[in-house]
Amino acid sequence: MELQDLIGYLVHRTDLKMTNYFTNRLKPYGVTPEQWSIISILSSEKGTTQKELAEGIDKNQTTVVRMIQSMERKGLVKKIYNEQDRRSHHLLLTEKGHEVKKAILPVVMDAHQTVTKQLSDEEIQQLKLLLNKLFHSHYES
Repeated sequence: MELQDLIGYLVHRTDLKMTNYFTNRLKPYGVTPEQWSIISILSSEKGTTQKELAEGIDKNQTTVVRMIQSMERKGLVKKIYNEQDRRSHHLLLTEKGHEVKKAILPVVMDAHQTVTKQLSDEEIQQLKLLLNKLFHSHYES
């Protein structure tokens, strides 16, 4: 079997190219693609726990803690203690975080349009379906 026939290789190669493109587009805003994921999830006003956030971006909690600390230093995220469970807290975007999201959203939309411009709407929906099927396949890492 040739390397170009392996789905894992094709997905990884595409992910690298798209991530590099997106990283370069976000660089002027001082935000990484992973931080954009956090901003996107935290943009709701309800507050999110670190555990929920880790599940939402598919990262372990230790990694999320480091990412949140970095975003707190940048003034993008704040913690509010959970009244029901003082051991945990909710994460929210700060006013600056909301401003950054507003500034970055057109860049995100443009990047999405750029990387999918060769695909029809139907192909985009099919690709999302197939990638989600692969993601949710049952195999051990």
